[in-house]
Amino acid sequence: LSPRMFSFNNPYGACPVCSGLGTQLVADPDLVIPDWDKSILDGAIQASGFNNVKDDSIARMYFEAIAQAYKFSLDIPVEMIPKKGLDAILYGTGTKKLKMQRSTSYGSSNYNGTFEGVIPNLQRRYAETTSDWARADIEAVMTQCVCPDCGGARLSTESLSVTVGGKNIYEFCQMPIHEELDFIQNLQLTEKEQMIGALIVREIRDRLNFLNS
Repeated sequence: LSPRMFSFNNPYGACPVCSGLGTQLVADPDLVIPDWDKSILDGAIQASGFNNVKDDSIARMYFEAIAQAYKFSLDIPVEMIPKKGLDAILYGTGTKKLKMQRSTSYGSSNYNGTFEGVIPNLQRRYAETTSDWARADIEAVMTQCVCPDCGGARLSTESLSVTVGGKNIYEFCQMPIHEELDFIQNLQLTEKEQMIGALIVREIRDRLNFLNS
């Protein structure tokens, strides 16, 4: 253990998922599909890479294959698409393979494969791109959410697993000052722990007393 493990500004302590921010930008279905009364063919999906549904587009190929597999039409309002079909569009088909056909001016081709899903695709591209323009384009359909890994604590799992008196550093810092002071004053430590932590416990107590006065 070292002090840097307990700082979210240090890569040794920061949550690896959100890089110590405590929040993440995630693709929002309600921004991806701002108008659920529209059909996919009318441009209901406004996300980068999926808002072109021309006959020869790759997005159209995937959407038609999903519509065929889940028995719905692309010209009905999105809100009328069966849940499994809409989940397949937004979150992918998992291991289920689709029969796809794409026609271009060069001819027709048949494919068999899975669909990643609009939202996983956006998240992956956002993480991988080095283009500021591409990131800004994808951010248009993203919202800020609490990090699912650290729950907003900003620290790594390893750092949060270290406790004193049953509390980790994040839980302690979330307490009101008077409760923190009470916690420190009533901290039960073994003789060895008292020897190790005497100076830091005294300093914390003194600072809390000052803040609480």
